[in-house]
Amino acid sequence: MAKKMKTKNNSGVDKGLVAMFLRMSPEERLKANDNAVRGILELRNAYQRQKNNRRGSERNN
Repeated sequence: MAKKMKTKNNSGVDKGLVAMFLRMSPEERLKANDNAVRGILELRNAYQRQKNNRRGSERNN
């Protein structure tokens, strides 16, 4: 995938990540974005389910 860069970067920007995305086609960037959104939604939904399950078990005690 992306080569690791050993440059000092005070801006906090991951230049290797930027370079990786610049090498991608627009379609590949959209797919990467869609995958990231899907992962975030899965994590959010799992957290919400876990939170709801804890509330339900507290009510049953």
